[in-house]
Amino acid sequence: MPVSREFLDFLLDQLSALGSVSVRRMFGSAGLYQDGRMFALVSGENRLYVKADAMSRARFEAAGCRPFTYAVAGRPDVIMSYFAPPETVLDEKDELLAWARLGLEAAARIPEKHLRKKGVITRAS
Repeated sequence: MPVSREFLDFLLDQLSALGSVSVRRMFGSAGLYQDGRMFALVSGENRLYVKADAMSRARFEAAGCRPFTYAVAGRPDVIMSYFAPPETVLDEKDELLAWARLGLEAAARIPEKHLRKKGVITRAS
């Protein structure tokens, strides 16, 4: 099931204080980007997942956040570095912004060289 346009519009409205956030649809899900860096993922179940890294992962785990996983035929589930923040964040804009900022910070720590290699950022960006 693809992400609903209504849910994406809701998230973009809630995250407007962050500045320009764009959406790229992919495989029934959607990525939320700022300045060419993906900081959040929205699953086909309309569930938000925020990027975590070595510096922020403990905060997600301490809050009981679960990672985004997907199945690959014949292998165990693939675990990604995106975690679902507490469901209550959707009811509190400031709390949602705080979790989203963690994702932005984690995305900003990815070396630009790594992003160029993956084709996320081009030299003109």
